[in-house]
Amino acid sequence: MNADNFSRNQAGATAIGFLIMATIVLLFGFAGLKLTPIYLEHMKIVSVLNDVKIDLDGKNPSIQEIRAGIGRRLNIEMVSAIKSQDFKIRKTERGYEVRARYENRTPYVGNLHFLGDFNNAVEIER
Repeated sequence: MNADNFSRNQAGATAIGFLIMATIVLLFGFAGLKLTPIYLEHMKIVSVLNDVKIDLDGKNPSIQEIRAGIGRRLNIEMVSAIKSQDFKIRKTERGYEVRARYENRTPYVGNLHFLGDFNNAVEIER
């Protein structure tokens, strides 16, 4: 095999191939940057639900006390995706089910958006 024939058969990343790979990596990286705040806020909301459950479990709270506890925690955590009025509180046999069901949207590129649909609940026992 001579040197001229060997150089024609070499395989490797071309400039176009590299640009395509870099574009794909950048698009996924940008998506991660846009989605991170949504999931961080979701983690705060889950924490609010769990903290309210810990604080009020077994204390026979009223719906107003539950909603006030949620409102205080949302203010402390600086959550803006959902308000205390948006939490659904439903009476159950053992206490109250507190549910946070909401959507959070963030722009991606142009008129494309990411939409997060979240649904979490805890049960506060009497």
